[in-house]
This record gives sequence, structure tokens and C-alpha cells, in this order.
Amino acid sequence: MNRTTTAFTIGIKEQARNYVLVALLVVLPVSFITLAFAVTQDVEMPVRTLIDDETVTVMRGMPEVHGVIMTPITSALIAGLAGLFLMREARDTDGRLAVAGYRARQVIAARFGVLTAITLIVTGVSVGVMLVDFQPEHLWWFVAAMLIVSVTYGLIGMLVGAVFDRLAGMWLMLILPMLDIGLFQDPLFIQSEPEWWMKLFPGYWPVRVMVDTGLTADVDTALSLVWATGYLLLVAVLTIGVYYRATRAK
Repeated sequence: MNRTTTAFTIGIKEQARNYVLVALLVVLPVSFITLAFAVTQDVEMPVRTLIDDETVTVMRGMPEVHGVIMTPITSALIAGLAGLFLMREARDTDGRLAVAGYRARQVIAARFGVLTAITLIVTGVSVGVMLVDFQPEHLWWFVAAMLIVSVTYGLIGMLVGAVFDRLAGMWLMLILPMLDIGLFQDPLFIQSEPEWWMKLFPGYWPVRVMVDTGLTADVDTALSLVWATGYLLLVAVLTIGVYYRATRAK
């Protein structure tokens, strides 16, 4: 077993012992997503989306729209907290790995591998719970957008963990996905063209894809998925730099 695999295995075991994270993974998808379908009034609502390169308004059931929004909120929230916990632990321990002879790229690969593994689990659980009540029109496009927004929020959680302590970081990572995905990108709240600053949030491009591929018959937001991937790569580069500086100082 090489050093990257050893550090990855240790990181997975550390997160498995994080009872807050495990409890969120078990409780949150069912409580957020299932309840969103169960308690939302079954009426049709206007939803703005892209069809044939034009933004149009279509009528869709409110439970389905609510489910499309609550699923990425759940996944982004848990992934963000996982990123936060990873960074807080890394600040305490990863400097010692460097002293023990680990190269920076080995530690970074292990930590980001742990975050990716957690995000895959969170996304899988969230989508699985959603599928009990709702089947997107284009499932794999929907899942791809879910993965991108979840990994992006996981990395943002790491950035937050480099700046704030655990309590302040938790509050921030609880609020940010709610405001971004649940308010600024929610077609039930934003019935007109979003303000320019709303488009700067990490949920803008992925949620466009999820609304389109979840609620309409054709895929018209492939370019939005490319922009979402670019946003993710930008955040990843920034996070690697911040992570390197945060752990090197120890």
C-alpha cells in the first residue's frame, strides 16, 4: 500500500468516526427530500427554463420542482460540511504527515480523494431518496449536475474551514446552500431573469441543468454543464492552493 492510499484510508476512517457527518448522511436526505415531496401542495406552478435556446415559462407540478431543488441542497449541504471537517482536521494533522516524509501531492491526493468519495456517497443517497418520489426526464444529466454542484460545495467547505473555526464554518455551510440553491436559483422564487450577482453563486449553472433535465423532455443546457465544470475547476485550483498553504505552516 503506497503512502497516498494509506493517507486516503486513514482519512476515510476519520470521517466514518465523525458522528455528526454520519448522522447528517442518514437523516438529512430522508427528512429534506422525502418531506419536500410529502408536504408540498400538488398544484402546477410556472417555471422558467431553456427550451430550443430560448427561455420560456412552462407549467410543472410544485412537488416535482420542489424535489428538484431540495435534492441538490441536501447533497451540497452535507458535502460542504464534509469539506469543512476535512480542512479543520488537515490543519491539525497533515503538517505532521509532511514531517513524516509524505510529499505534498500525496497528502493532497488523499484528502481530495476522501472528499470525492464522500461526495459520491452523498449524491448517490440523495438521488436514491429522490427517485422514490420523482424520476427526472434525463437522469444521468441530472446526476452529473448534482455531482458538480456537490463537489463544488465540498471544496467551498474546505475553503471555509481554512478561514473560520468549526462552529462558524458550520453555520456558514448550513446557510450558503440554502440561500444559493434554495432561494437565488429556485424557479419558484425567481420568476424573472436572475440578477447578475445571483449568477456568481456556485449553484447557478448546475441548477439550470437540473431544472432543464429534470422537468423537460429535451436537454437544452449542455453548455451550462460546461460552465459549471469550469466553475468547479476554478474552485478546485483555489482550494489546492489554500490547502497547501494551510497545512504547510504546521
